[in-house]
Amino acid sequence: MKNIYTYIVIIFYSLCVVSCSSNQKKVVIEKKEIPNVIITTDINNKDYSITDEHAFLYLLWYLNNVSVQSVMLDEYNDYGLEILNNIIQCYAQDYKNQSYSFEARNFPSPDDLKKTILTDKEKGIKKVIRQIRQSNDSPTYFLVLGSMKTVKEVLFRAPDLAKKVRVISVASGIKPPDEDVCGNLNWNGWGRTEIFERFTELWWIENDWAFKGISEGEESNKLYKEVIHFGAMGKYLSEKENTFFNLEEAIPFMFLIDPQVNTKYPEFGGWTGNYIKPFPVERPNYWVDRANTKKWNYQKPCNTWDLAFQVLNERKMSIVDRRDDMSTSLLSNLNKLYSSNK
Repeated sequence: MKNIYTYIVIIFYSLCVVSCSSNQKKVVIEKKEIPNVIITTDINNKDYSITDEHAFLYLLWYLNNVSVQSVMLDEYNDYGLEILNNIIQCYAQDYKNQSYSFEARNFPSPDDLKKTILTDKEKGIKKVIRQIRQSNDSPTYFLVLGSMKTVKEVLFRAPDLAKKVRVISVASGIKPPDEDVCGNLNWNGWGRTEIFERFTELWWIENDWAFKGISEGEESNKLYKEVIHFGAMGKYLSEKENTFFNLEEAIPFMFLIDPQVNTKYPEFGGWTGNYIKPFPVERPNYWVDRANTKKWNYQKPCNTWDLAFQVLNERKMSIVDRRDDMSTSLLSNLNKLYSSNK
């Protein structure tokens, strides 16, 4: 009887070992992959650069969550390059501060980050094309902080890359009802329409109007008062002529950083709102903000423009309802990052 008991215990132990090994393998498989990203920005535009500056600061505080391949300006000028260099100098101060834990948390060095900034348009486009082609099976994310002109130039020059890239942009082709009448182009309309018409298979998320919810009310001001106390980058933010943290252009970064997001199924939603495939047959890899009202015409919104303000508010609320989670995550991350606890 004793031998039988011993035999049972051995079998049970073996099963436990196999089970534990399987669980360990499962954890490794489900580990979130760090995405390759190429950033396009109109930070070169003095009239609109402030939102891009805020977006870059937000990204730099999460820079160990993505792998930045290149940063492309919509137009190359001294102003845009100077702004980017100033922000990176602040990043370098924080990175090198021994009281903080940037290096210990696998953030890229300031020198490596500076190398990602492209200083010539033609050379930059050629470099980006090479980078995407060398990425093998891993998708490259185009994170668009300005117009779509630069993305258009890359895709039109190398249309085969449309199968290898994923695009996340802010705003679609037309302005929301609180800004203009229906039909007038938004800032990314230049280049956007040509891409939309030609690349129907392109993996693409357009955060159409929902992005406006990220800076609604007093929450952005409260967050601003918190983040300005964190290192040289916080000080940089405090020296600008603003009193709130405008993260509208940070939406593309935020989508990838959100731990709840499943990039295979964007419609599940997250910090950046809820999404829908409005044209699942014609455009199987295209998502846009979901409107709760089923009467909204995604194909021709001007035909249902009497519902535009309702849809705008619905889309904004999909972000407002989750904004506290995003802010809490950011502040928790900053408290860890600006600490010597490794």
